[in-house]
Amino acid sequence: MSYSRFISLLKVILPLTALALLSTLFLVSNRISDSTASIPFAKVDLEQRAKEQRITAPFFSGKTQKGHLVMFMAEDAKPDADQPSTSLAYKMQARVDLKDGSSLSIKADTALIDNSTQEAQLEGAVNISSSNGFDIHSDLLTSAMRRLHVVSPGTVTGEGPAGAFRAGALEIVTDEVSGKTTLFFTNGVKLIYTPTN
Repeated sequence: MSYSRFISLLKVILPLTALALLSTLFLVSNRISDSTASIPFAKVDLEQRAKEQRITAPFFSGKTQKGHLVMFMAEDAKPDADQPSTSLAYKMQARVDLKDGSSLSIKADTALIDNSTQEAQLEGAVNISSSNGFDIHSDLLTSAMRRLHVVSPGTVTGEGPAGAFRAGALEIVTDEVSGKTTLFFTNGVKLIYTPTN
């Protein structure tokens, strides 16, 4: 086949192929019954979030007067309808990086944040873990957001470097003079000592 006949043949075949492809696209698109079926659900979700004034993935970070780095984040949050100065956060997480290089991580199902006092009340499966080996569980925890002061007024359980323990209350504070952070277990501390090998 000569080059000129080949070019002439392509001039016929290529437009026909393009036309066939376009026809196929239109036929396939007509078979899709409802390509926007998920849009109403997304619209309802957006309208609901706007109505509730819900914030997705809220984040707060800062530095305490003693130089500790504090960070709070949640899955989502919304203002409390009964108390405008407070917010309710879900799946709350907090991290405190202490000046001495150690750190604290806190998790809770929910947190009620008081914007006027900058305090958070964490509830439901509260867990505190520290980089120096403590893993603590509680049902209720109150934490300041601009300084290091954490209080669990009820029973706490967990494990530490010395073994498993149970206490009636817990307080985590920073000494005003030395700047050292200490975990105080009070109200009847029980420890099952596990000696190291």
